[in-house]
Amino acid sequence: MINYNLAKKCRICSSKNLELILDLGKQPPANSLLEMNQLELSEIKFPLRLFWCKDCFLVQLLDIVSKEDLFKHYFYMTSASKPIVEHFQKYATDIFNEFLSKQENPFVVEIGSNDGTLLSEFKKLGTMILGIEPATNLSNMANQSNITTKNTFFSSEVSKEIAKSRNASVVVANNVIAHIEDLQDLMQGIKILIGNDGVFIFEVPYVVDLIKKLEFDTIYHEHLSYFSILPLLKLVEKFGLEIFDIRKQFVHGGTLRIFVSKKNNFKISDSIDIFINSEYDIGLDTNSIYDVFSTNVQNLKIILRKKLLELKEQKKSLFGYGASAKGNVLLNYCDIDNSILDFIIDTTPLKQGKFTPGTHIPIFPPEKIRDKGNGDVALLLAWNYEAQILDKENQFRTNGGKFLLPIPIPKLI
Repeated sequence: MINYNLAKKCRICSSKNLELILDLGKQPPANSLLEMNQLELSEIKFPLRLFWCKDCFLVQLLDIVSKEDLFKHYFYMTSASKPIVEHFQKYATDIFNEFLSKQENPFVVEIGSNDGTLLSEFKKLGTMILGIEPATNLSNMANQSNITTKNTFFSSEVSKEIAKSRNASVVVANNVIAHIEDLQDLMQGIKILIGNDGVFIFEVPYVVDLIKKLEFDTIYHEHLSYFSILPLLKLVEKFGLEIFDIRKQFVHGGTLRIFVSKKNNFKISDSIDIFINSEYDIGLDTNSIYDVFSTNVQNLKIILRKKLLELKEQKKSLFGYGASAKGNVLLNYCDIDNSILDFIIDTTPLKQGKFTPGTHIPIFPPEKIRDKGNGDVALLLAWNYEAQILDKENQFRTNGGKFLLPIPIPKLI
C-alpha cells in the first residue's frame, strides 16, 4: 500500500492561506511503469492538484505521496539523455573554473546524484566527489562505475555525518529540490554541509515558464514545489544564507541555476533584483495569472484530444515519442490511452518492455519506428527535447512521418 497524506500548510512559510489553482484529476505516480502481469490489477491513483500560497507565493502540491514509494526504485537515468549529459559536461566545467580550480583538493557533493553522470564530470576534473541517491538501482550503478554514492535520502542528519570529515566546497542539486517535502531540513542540512565558505548550486524548473508555455505536464507527484525567486528568497534567509546569483538555463523547458552561500561571501548579482521586479510585473503575487493558466490548460485538453481523434479517423498510425513522467501526466489528464496511441518509444533501456501507468501503452526502443513514415504521426511527449528529436528522426520525417507537438498549442510539424 502506497502511503499518502494531505499537507495543510505551505512548506516554506507554514501559512494555511492556500488556494487551489489547478486540478489535473486523480493520477497514478507518473514514473510507476507497469509490467505486463500488472495490467489487470487495479492501480492506485492520487489527486494531482496545484495550490498557491497567498503569503509567500510558493506554488505547490499538498497531496503528498510517500517518497519511499516514489524514489526507491527509479526509471529515469540521466545518462540515457544525450542533451542532459552535454548540459552536465558544460555545467561541471563552468562550476570548476569559477569556484574550484584554485582550491586544494576541492570536494563536491551532489544531492539526488542519479547514476553519477554529473559527478563523473567533476571527478574527471580532479575533485573529490560524493553522491547522495535514494534509488537503490541508480546508486548501485553509480558505485559500480566508481562514483562514490550513499544510498539514502539527503537530510540534515546525513549532512552532519559528511561534515564530520570535511565540509563541501560545492553542493549541487539538479531538478531535485522540487522533490523534497521538508525544505526546512534541506536548508539546515545545506547550511551545515557548506560550512563558512562553500556554495550551494541548484537547478529548478521556473514556474514562470510553466505558466507562460503551458507546461502543465511538468506537474506530477514527485514535483512538490514549483519555484519562483520570491519564495526562495524567504526560504534561504531563514537560515542565514543568501542567493547571490541566478542564471537562466534552457534545459527541461526552462530552468534556473541558483547560487547560495553564507551572507556576505559574494557580491550580489544584479540578476536578483531583475528577477524580483519581473515576478511582480508578471503578477506572481496575485491569483489572476493562475486563473488564466487553469482555463488555458482545460482548453488545451479539448483541442489536443480533438486533433488526435481526427487523425485516428483518417486512419493515421499514432504513437508516442518519449515515455517521460511529463508524458504520462499529459496522457492521463487528456484521456489518451492505448485505444488512441499504438505504442510509445523511449531510449531508456529500463523503460522498454513496460507499459505506461493509467493508460497501458506499451513502450518500445527507438528501432520500432525505423520503417515508419508515410502519414504516421508521433505525439511528441518529450517536447523539451524537440530540436534534438527532430534532428535525430529526420529519416522518419523524410519518409512522410509527422510529429504532433502538444504544448503550448497542438500543432503538426
